[in-house]
Amino acid sequence: MTDLSGELSAIGVQTKVAVQLAITNINSYLTTIGVTNVKFASVTEDTGSNPATALTDLETLQSEGVQVVVGPLTSSEASNILQYADSNHIVLISPSSTAISLAIPNDYLYRFVPNDAAQSFAIARNLVDHNITDIVVINQQSVYGTGLANATMVRFEALGGHAETEIQYATGATDFTPTLTQAQSEYNTAVGTYGAAHVAVLAIGFQEVGQMLVQAQSSFPGLLATTWFGSDGEAQNTDFTNSTTAFSQEVATASAEVGLISTIGESPVATAKTNAFIAQFNATTGETPVSYAINAYDATWVAALTILATGQNSGKAIQAALPSIANNYFGASGWTQLQSSGDEAPVGYDIYQIVNNDGTISWVLAGTYSAASDTITWQPGYP
Repeated sequence: MTDLSGELSAIGVQTKVAVQLAITNINSYLTTIGVTNVKFASVTEDTGSNPATALTDLETLQSEGVQVVVGPLTSSEASNILQYADSNHIVLISPSSTAISLAIPNDYLYRFVPNDAAQSFAIARNLVDHNITDIVVINQQSVYGTGLANATMVRFEALGGHAETEIQYATGATDFTPTLTQAQSEYNTAVGTYGAAHVAVLAIGFQEVGQMLVQAQSSFPGLLATTWFGSDGEAQNTDFTNSTTAFSQEVATASAEVGLISTIGESPVATAKTNAFIAQFNATTGETPVSYAINAYDATWVAALTILATGQNSGKAIQAALPSIANNYFGASGWTQLQSSGDEAPVGYDIYQIVNNDGTISWVLAGTYSAASDTITWQPGYP
């Protein structure tokens, strides 16, 4: 269950490939150890990041006897289908949902990412390290966007910062004129109080933030005079750097102009498993997998190993056994240790920034945040 046509399609396509590669490798592993009576297969449902579609897709999968779903990608989808998954004993393993409100013990949702309680600390520290005193907060009105925005504002203010009134936009919005009008007003007020060097925009959303930046560039250019900060909904997303069409070139140019800098769960240490998967993924797609694709690969392995350990394709049995299997699994993403909430234990976050290097626009690793010390180790030249 992934997004092949919506606001996270660039990431969703990669997660689909990752799951398919995992299935191939799992079946190869079974052949190697002499297990010939078990084979795994995957079916893909395109949710378009739409919560209603996700529920319809899950109902379809349940009717087909599916007991484990790798997905969905977004917290809005997960929130909308969780009751159905719990009632019908269908295990969900999301590689990317992070909403704090979904950190629920003993449910049927597992998330191979830390929840946003940790990410809010990383974003706030990032802002402080950039000498930002005041932020104009723009976020998607969803369990993910609202939850992370509010948590970040609380943490930033605890560190001595100030946040202007939160500006929300509806899921699916394409015209950001009202949003940007309010943002421009708040930005002007903040600059008058704190000075332009100490004010930034924090935009928490997905690919639609690219559309927002293009609209700001044409109608609200004053907002592009400052750095924009984002989150894991934007980080590493190639929709912000892809220049293959006229519109994508506009998105990339605007993103580079504001130096969009975003956090995402820390990339795994380059082990043999990591390198082997990245090489296999690159050979298949010509691309480097984003963190969420690596998570999806490991989620598929843990699901399969749990089914093998329980000896039955039963959602109830899988839900009961999966934490133990995950806590003892070391995959391409590293240890898949889960907290009691079913979310991956936080270690740190990578901080990526979009830069324009002689006309080549790309995400560049700027630093790494440690959850243990609440500090960022910056690459030379940053922040």
